[in-house]
Amino acid sequence: MTARDNGIDQRADERSDPLAPFPLFCAYYLGLKPDGTRAPLNIHGVARAAGVSVADVEMALERHGLSAEAMLQTDFDLASAQLDIQASPPGVDLHGIALMHWELWQCAKPRDGDWRKDDFVPGAGQE
Repeated sequence: MTARDNGIDQRADERSDPLAPFPLFCAYYLGLKPDGTRAPLNIHGVARAAGVSVADVEMALERHGLSAEAMLQTDFDLASAQLDIQASPPGVDLHGIALMHWELWQCAKPRDGDWRKDDFVPGAGQE
């Protein structure tokens, strides 16, 4: 399922709402600001940049299925997504890279097992 299938159109005025799903994914997980610059942000930085409280960001993450727990329960490769943004040379379309990873996130499959257990191995049981 793609972001468009979910009714999310990144080209619409979503960029003006920092707590909309795609901009929130970009800021919180990829460290990508709406203007296309990189800035690793924790939840406090995202809240400050959006002009909202940390609680508002937490609620938006949950509402959009973007919580840390939701991320850990899929086969989405967050580390590679972050590296693609951080290591891209100047002039690369970071928004396009972010959109590609957003689409991959939308298609991520649930992981086998429980990530909270000590014996959980990421990717185990995945083909």
